[in-house]
Amino acid sequence: MRLTALATYIPEGRIDAEEIIRDAGGSPSEARVFERLFGLAQVSSCSTNETRYDQFARILEELQAQSGDAPLPDTLIHVRGLPMRDGPSGAVLPRLRQEFGFLAEVQQKFDLDQTNCAGLIWALELARTLIRAGRARVVAVVAGDGHERLRLADRYVPGSTLMGDAFCGLLLMRETDVAADVGLHVGDISLTCHPRFSFGYKGTTAQMGTFYAAHGQIVSKTLQDLGFDWDCGSTLLPHNVNRLAWHSFCAETGLATDRIRLGLLPDIGHCYTVDPFLLLKQELEDRICSRDSGPFTPVTLLSVGMGGYAAGCQISAAGAAVSSSHSTYFQRSGTHAL
Repeated sequence: MRLTALATYIPEGRIDAEEIIRDAGGSPSEARVFERLFGLAQVSSCSTNETRYDQFARILEELQAQSGDAPLPDTLIHVRGLPMRDGPSGAVLPRLRQEFGFLAEVQQKFDLDQTNCAGLIWALELARTLIRAGRARVVAVVAGDGHERLRLADRYVPGSTLMGDAFCGLLLMRETDVAADVGLHVGDISLTCHPRFSFGYKGTTAQMGTFYAAHGQIVSKTLQDLGFDWDCGSTLLPHNVNRLAWHSFCAETGLATDRIRLGLLPDIGHCYTVDPFLLLKQELEDRICSRDSGPFTPVTLLSVGMGGYAAGCQISAAGAAVSSSHSTYFQRSGTHAL
């Protein structure tokens, strides 16, 4: 399966960690310790003037610009890490399907909101299953969560992370339907559920502590399932849970810390399902900014969600893009092209 377009949107608004933790009943000293220990200074935040329609419209416009002359999507997958009803303005996706010509040929829509932060990688497997079965030709995926209808305190997961707002969109097609030098190849996918953590967000303090302590084991199992090469220089693009969890994982496994990308963490926090894909976009943009003309190095995307859901996938250059020093991976679309 080929990833032929990737669009991301990180709102410009920011909320300080101290403000969030104070709203949850914490003290300034607790906030300072949290920030130093976990590497989270602030989170991204949607403007109160923007609706969910506006945010997903940005994503769809970018996907359309990148798709060029490719066939329009016939399948739409909507992913949320935070299961919530749509706001007072009503369901967003039906309106988008009505108003965007890009979605005019969509015949089926799926919602994924039960696998929490692992959901976007689970959507990749759903898309692959549909394509292989002949049930879909082009799959559009939109994902993202905002907290504008929630208290600031709801962004705080004590002992773990702070939740930010961000959005992402993907276009996925069968390999044989795409030119050899367009897009990225979606390789092996690992999906796992660990039932002993089914309590999710509702666990007791002791239960949550057990879940956090098992983070390294859950990640290791997912990487093992993917055949992750521990010795080469390939990059791991993870969920931005916190800096301590990933440094502890490196200490436990011997994985070099520079192989895990955490650059977005201090600025935007943990953005549910979309973290690994925000990092993938950043990885591609960094190559362009640095004028790196070498082949795209395979990367591993990974996310662990509340409830014990874990998912990972391998992404690599597709076909001729492996050896082409001029491949842009996706179609150009103005200043936002990859």
